[in-house]
Amino acid sequence: MTKKNLLLLVLMCGLVSCIAQNPKEMKKERLTYFSYDHHNTMTWHSGEKYNVSAEKDGRIHIVIDEGFPKEKDFYINDTTIFDELDSIIKAFKMHKWHDKYHPRMEIFDGDSWSLYYKYDSGKSQGSGGYMAWPDNYYEARHAISAYFQKWRDYPIQAKEINLFQYTCTNKQGRDIEYRLERGEQEARLFIRNAEYDTDKEVAVSNDYLKELQELVNMYRLKDEYSRATDDDSASVYRFFICYSTGDTIDFTGYYTTFVSGQTAPFLGFFGRWLPVRGNLVRLEYNFRVTDFRDIKYYVIKEDEGFTLSYYDERGQHREGKMDKEDVSKLQKLVESFGLDKAKDEFEGNSTWHLFTDYDSKDIVRLGGRGDDDASAEKAQHIFDALTAFFAPYLQ
Repeated sequence: MTKKNLLLLVLMCGLVSCIAQNPKEMKKERLTYFSYDHHNTMTWHSGEKYNVSAEKDGRIHIVIDEGFPKEKDFYINDTTIFDELDSIIKAFKMHKWHDKYHPRMEIFDGDSWSLYYKYDSGKSQGSGGYMAWPDNYYEARHAISAYFQKWRDYPIQAKEINLFQYTCTNKQGRDIEYRLERGEQEARLFIRNAEYDTDKEVAVSNDYLKELQELVNMYRLKDEYSRATDDDSASVYRFFICYSTGDTIDFTGYYTTFVSGQTAPFLGFFGRWLPVRGNLVRLEYNFRVTDFRDIKYYVIKEDEGFTLSYYDERGQHREGKMDKEDVSKLQKLVESFGLDKAKDEFEGNSTWHLFTDYDSKDIVRLGGRGDDDASAEKAQHIFDALTAFFAPYLQ
């Protein structure tokens, strides 16, 4: 037998062996990751997002995000969820979907979507688009949403923040440490801020941890936000959050300015326990008239003087000019409201809020829902006073 014929015989035997192999003995690839997201680019926290991933410890991590506060983040031990999701993938032949879908014409403020899944074999596929999708997309979207209905109602252990810690170090020596720890009766708050020459410990209500939880959800803090930089002058900040379930969020970030967009809401939260210093350079006031109609005032420092912007409940816009003396009077008016920034809480879906920034980099965020007569009266008093103050500048 020639070498050529021998080689053909070996190949044929191998082929016959593969055909004869019991299909049950062949390892079936299993889904290990599934992610789907559909949202409107104009609306914050719109649409839905589902994420299922296999963790190293064997648990399955499920995240259901259908817009704040309709969020759920929990773990299960039932791996059949991947088989059920894989059935949906195959039923709608998602493996045939294109990588990207584009609209035929330019469209602004539309819907965007993405899909990504991965198997233990290493095979993966992603698809997505903006105002364009496969023919059976909406049927598939409905099937995915309907499937996660049972997980929306899945009973989970209450997840409360037991410890929240924020630290920031920089070359200028303006180190910060804010730490809030849950206690049986009251929480313990530790404030250390070198720039304010403040180092103190106070007892506060455990309810402040609920407010922090709302901020964490609203700004979606996650470990994945950790990032590095080669800039030696950059400030280094760290978030560490420990939950009652034992889960943690721990990540660091870097920025070259002392206040970044990500950290500002939390600096504002803890800033209520710091003394206000400096002169007012920015004011934002919002008063909700109806469910979808707000009255807004903005005072912003420009190169020359200050600009006052006003939006009525119909969205009509007017502007006026203010000088340094005018804004100084405005600052005194705000102080006259008697708002204790260590007690007046800013709530995410408030009916009013008053944000003030100072040239000392102080940030004060106040607001409320007006749920009772006292808070409603206070909100109305602030609205009337500011409206009367701003009126001459808008004529």
